[in-house]
Amino acid sequence: MKILVLIHDQRGLDFAKGTLSYMGYPQVAGVTKPLSVFNILKTEHYEILMADYFTVISYEENFFKELREHYSIRVILLIDAEMEASDLKKMYKEGVSAVLQYPYQIEDVKKAIDDAIRSVPMAITKTIRKIRDLDFFSFLTDEELMTLLRISKCRKYAEGDLIFDEGQPGDRFYVIVDGVVSISKKIGKKREETLARLKRGSCFGEMAILDGQPRSAKAKAFDDVILLEFDKRIMVGYDDIITLKLFKKLAHIFSKRLRGATTKIKEMVLTSHAKDGLADTPVL
Repeated sequence: MKILVLIHDQRGLDFAKGTLSYMGYPQVAGVTKPLSVFNILKTEHYEILMADYFTVISYEENFFKELREHYSIRVILLIDAEMEASDLKKMYKEGVSAVLQYPYQIEDVKKAIDDAIRSVPMAITKTIRKIRDLDFFSFLTDEELMTLLRISKCRKYAEGDLIFDEGQPGDRFYVIVDGVVSISKKIGKKREETLARLKRGSCFGEMAILDGQPRSAKAKAFDDVILLEFDKRIMVGYDDIITLKLFKKLAHIFSKRLRGATTKIKEMVLTSHAKDGLADTPVL
């Protein structure tokens, strides 16, 4: 895989190239000016462009539009914690495949590259029609849905691929467009129990948006799946009615699942009491 890095600061550029080389990517090139990206891509093919946000905006507003029109390359955007959600939304609309936040560790780079590789254009997968049919998005008009899709990412996972692991930071949630996702949790040191197998139209990982805690379970592709991914950094910086509607939907789903869990707990307590000969004991 060939990776091109665009960072105006030479020190930052050398660090990024060094990190990628250490990770085992031998074909890494670096430039400090956006115009150099176009000059290189005229004669060489690169799969991924890792571009610093502030370097890009110093060039012109239409950098990604021009890039998308002439070249097939996935873009990882390097950002800092101070980046406004509205600016990040704009970058997603411009075709950014994944984001990597400063300061980053090797695991963060791995995740960003993995996201970029799994990024699938909506038009190729014919996903829009499938998404429109999902009950999860029934609360949106066609226009609102298209707006929402422009700030989301479509990811493809093969059977057995890990989507996220228990204990990892939660920075996104997913809606299943196609396939089945298995949710499991470690019980003790060796045992792992399957909690659910979620089908098309289900969402998962939403607690990452609602409480910001690490993942409480593992998510794995049970078969080949296509997921719609929503980034927490965009969601928490909501500034429009569409995002507010999405939060309302998530709150409704969370409430429904909580009621379901409460019912199951009551049933378990009643069963336990019945076994102990205490079936008439009230459960509050």
